[in-house]
Amino acid sequence: MTTPANDAPGQCVTCGAPVAGKFCAACGEKRPGPDDYRLEHFADEAVESFTHADGKVFRSFWLLLSKPGRLTADYLRGRRKPYLKPLALFLVANTVFFLALPLLGWNTLTTPLQIHLHNELYSPLARAVFERRFAAGTEPAADYVREFNHHGALLAKSLVIVMVPLFALLVWACFARTRRHYLEHVVFALHFYAFWLLYLIASLGLTNGALRLIVAAGGRPSDMAIDNTISLLGLGIVTCFLYCAVRAVYGGTRRASLAKALILAASVVAIVQVYRCFLFFVTYWTA
Repeated sequence: MTTPANDAPGQCVTCGAPVAGKFCAACGEKRPGPDDYRLEHFADEAVESFTHADGKVFRSFWLLLSKPGRLTADYLRGRRKPYLKPLALFLVANTVFFLALPLLGWNTLTTPLQIHLHNELYSPLARAVFERRFAAGTEPAADYVREFNHHGALLAKSLVIVMVPLFALLVWACFARTRRHYLEHVVFALHFYAFWLLYLIASLGLTNGALRLIVAAGGRPSDMAIDNTISLLGLGIVTCFLYCAVRAVYGGTRRASLAKALILAASVVAIVQVYRCFLFFVTYWTA
């Protein structure tokens, strides 16, 4: 079998357009040549693909964390080549989060059955639903609890994305006057939740370290004190990120941007409740 010379005129095998050089001007397809089937060429392509993808991941996350909103602004104005696409960035952050979660020892976003039934705003509804399967006032069997928690932890890895369109709706409501398309707000939401998942990893890791130091010094902080401290710090950090991101993407005065950042940061807590409720019912119906 012979292959065409890269400098001879021909037709692109992918789109059919005329090609006079190494690459098709219409679709970018590279014309095959004799060197394409050498082992060295395969090795060079593998190294290039890996380093190119790795460079995109590092560049995207660095910009996401160092300059909030800049990644979204670049994407919306068409500068997309150097970075991961918004959904891909979110999925990478989501994967990293759920890989790290067992090492951190927290159940954030996985939500065991007992938390669903007793510690959430929707717990009365959850208990009422459970009374249809179990006698009122009784606890479910241990085997069922284990199965529910295992199934819920698996579902959580994919259902986390439910929070993105909900947050995007609130962003759209806050910036309706900008007349942007809803999917532009989805891009903003995907980038925010990629940051949020990475923030949770850092926050939970630092909390573990701080608790060890406090316990070693003889302290015994209550669960409520821990939750309140984490929540207040989280609200402050998320508000700062959103303020910078809002200024970079949507513009506006500092006062208006701060007010909207506070509204969006507070909504994150409410959206987590909606997500956990959704996770409960999906797990309940499918476990």
